[in-house]
Amino acid sequence: MKIISASRRTDIPAFYSKWFLNRIRAGFCHWLNPFSKQVYRVLLQPEDCLAIVFWTRNPKPLLPHLDFLTDRGYYFYFHFTMIGYPKAIESSNPPLSVSIDTFKEISEYLSPDRVQWRYDPIVLSDLTPPSFHLQQFDFLSRNL
Repeated sequence: MKIISASRRTDIPAFYSKWFLNRIRAGFCHWLNPFSKQVYRVLLQPEDCLAIVFWTRNPKPLLPHLDFLTDRGYYFYFHFTMIGYPKAIESSNPPLSVSIDTFKEISEYLSPDRVQWRYDPIVLSDLTPPSFHLQQFDFLSRNL
C-alpha cells in the first residue's frame, strides 16, 4: 500500500478534479519521473492506497466528489495552502473569505484532523513585508 501524494506539482483539486476522478475509476495513472524521464504506473484502487494527500489552494471543485471517494473506501486528507497574498502576487486563488469558508466546510465534513492549513511559501516583498505575514498568520489562525 502506498500514500498517493496528489498535487505536489500541480493543483489537482483546483484544476484537474475530472481527470483525477477518471483515473480513480480506471484504477491507475501514469507518473513521469522528471529527472529520469521514466514512466511509472501507479495503482489507484482503494486496496493499493493507504491514503491520498491533496495539496491544494482551492479544493472546492473536488468537494462534490468526496462522497464518491469515501464510498469506494479511499482515505484522504488535504494540505490546504492559504495565505491571502495581494492579487499582484496571487491572481488565481479564490478570495480569502471563500477559502476560509471552504476550509471550515471540509473540516466539518471530514474532521479537523484531515485538513491541514499550510502557510507557504512566505514571500517577502514591498507588498508583503514581515508585518504583512504576522498580520495574515494571526488573522487566518483566528479564523480557521
